[in-house]
Amino acid sequence: MINSDYLWRNGDLVRAVPIQCADLNQAISRCGFRPEHTPEPGKGRWYTWRDVVAIAVAQDLRRIGLGPLMAFGLVQEHLSQFLRARIDQPGDCAGVVWVIYQSDDHLEINTPCKFMRHAEDVKHLTASNEGAHLVVNVGQIAGRVFRDLQAVREGQALALSEELNLAEAEAMHQAISSL
Repeated sequence: MINSDYLWRNGDLVRAVPIQCADLNQAISRCGFRPEHTPEPGKGRWYTWRDVVAIAVAQDLRRIGLGPLMAFGLVQEHLSQFLRARIDQPGDCAGVVWVIYQSDDHLEINTPCKFMRHAEDVKHLTASNEGAHLVVNVGQIAGRVFRDLQAVREGQALALSEELNLAEAEAMHQAISSL
């Protein structure tokens, strides 16, 4: 069961990741990214924290030059499956590194990869006899995005509290004025 404390809407992702709504919709409709939650027709889409981490990692891959199809394809093929199978809580991502190996001088969606913790095999990351590979610090990205999402949620709660206080003060003022 997914904890509702870790469910987010499009607007939350746009602010925290950051990603444009059009890019997010394209990732789902054309690039093969499949969030954990499939909305009912006419209902809004919700994202789990695993989806948010996957989207943030894909955006970081795009920042280093991968196109949306490759970035979201790699994430869907490898990272999303890893997160859903092995990670239960947001803190479980701490120290997770994703190593993506380049095959035959180019990168493919089905290219081999490996997930490890920082302390497991640092020598493996710097082996000089291997071809080029990408090293993605999933734990660091997850921590950054989760903090940003919590800040968004706290900001929303603060704004709601201020609105309620203002409405309460207005109601009190009207009650006193009517006396």
